[in-house]
Amino acid sequence: MNAFKKTLLATSVALVTPLALAHDDTPDYLPDSHAPAGVMADHLHAKGEWMFGYRAMREEYADVYRGSDEVGAMELGMAGYSMMPTSMTMEMHMLDIMYAVSDDLTLMLMPQYMTMDMSMAMIGGGHDHMGGMATMDGMSGTDGGAVMGGHSHDVAGVGDTIIGGLFRIAGTQGYRLHATLGFSAPTGAVDEKNADGRFTHYGMQLGTGTWDLLPSLTYTSAYERLSWGGQLSARLPLEGENDSGFAVGERYAATAWSGYRVLDWLSLSVRLQYTKQGDINGHYNGPHNHSSPADLQTNYGGELLDYGLGVNLVGQQGALAGVRLGLEWIGNLTADYNGYQLARKDGLNMSLSYAF
Repeated sequence: MNAFKKTLLATSVALVTPLALAHDDTPDYLPDSHAPAGVMADHLHAKGEWMFGYRAMREEYADVYRGSDEVGAMELGMAGYSMMPTSMTMEMHMLDIMYAVSDDLTLMLMPQYMTMDMSMAMIGGGHDHMGGMATMDGMSGTDGGAVMGGHSHDVAGVGDTIIGGLFRIAGTQGYRLHATLGFSAPTGAVDEKNADGRFTHYGMQLGTGTWDLLPSLTYTSAYERLSWGGQLSARLPLEGENDSGFAVGERYAATAWSGYRVLDWLSLSVRLQYTKQGDINGHYNGPHNHSSPADLQTNYGGELLDYGLGVNLVGQQGALAGVRLGLEWIGNLTADYNGYQLARKDGLNMSLSYAF
C-alpha cells in the first residue's frame, strides 16, 4: 500500500469512530450539505465565517488508447513512436481556505502541491518523430513492436494557485444557486526537464503557465434525507502561450450528484461527470523529445464520462463538531481520447475541512 493510500486510510479510521460516537438527537451539521469530495466551490458560508480545509486527489493511468480503443506497441511503433508510456500516477494536495465577506459573497484561496510519476518502455525497432532509431542502455530495437526496456521519471513541486469568489444568485428553503468567478495563477513550473536537459512531457509540467479563468455555476437542493445538485464549470486560458511556448486546451465540465443521509453524521453519494478538453496549443520553445505520445501536443485532451461513489461524514458535538470528511472513488464509463494517450483507470478524492 503506497503512502498516499495509507494516509487516507489512517485519516478515515481516526475520524469515523469519534464522528459516530459524537452523534446526538439534534445535530447542528448535516453531512449532505456539502457536495461529494471531488466537487469544488460547491457552497457558500455565513457572513464572517472562515473555513480551512485540505483536499487530496490521486489518479492512476495505464494502457495506451487511441480514441476509444486500446492499442499496443506495434501500432505505436508503426505510428512513428520509439517509446510508449506504461503507467502514470498523479497526486494533488491542496489547501482550501474560504472566508465569507457577507452571506452572499465567499472568497477562496487554494494553493496546490503536485507530484507525477510516469513509467516508459522502449518499442524495439521504432523510430521517433525526428527520424532517430530507438535506443536505450546500449540496445537498439529490431523487432518492430516488442517492448524492450524501460525507465521512469517524476516531478514534484508547487502547482498553480486558485483565487476567486462565490456569489449567491438565489437561495430559498427549496434550492440554492450560486456562481463562482475564479482565476488560476501560474505559480506552478512549466520548465521541468528530463535528465538529458530536454523539456519533459507537456502533461508532466506542474502548472499551465498561464492565467486561467475558472467560472462555474452550481445548483443544490434537498428534501428530507435526499439531496442533489449540479455544476457547470470551465477552465479557459487567458494567454496564448506560457513562458515555455505552449498553452493547455480549454476544459469544460458538467457534473450532477445525489446524496442520501443514512445517519445524522453520515451520507452516501453517487455522481456523474462529463469532461471535454482540447489538446495543447503552441509548442515547446526549447529542446524536447518527440519519441513518445506524451511529447506531442495532439495527444492531449478528449472526452470522458466518469462516475463517482462517495461518503461524507461530519461530527455532531464535542471537539469534532463541524469537522467534515469526504471520500470519493472515481471510475470511468466511456472515453474518447485525442490521439494516443494513457487511459485513466481510477481516481480517489478526499476533502477534510472545518468552518468557524
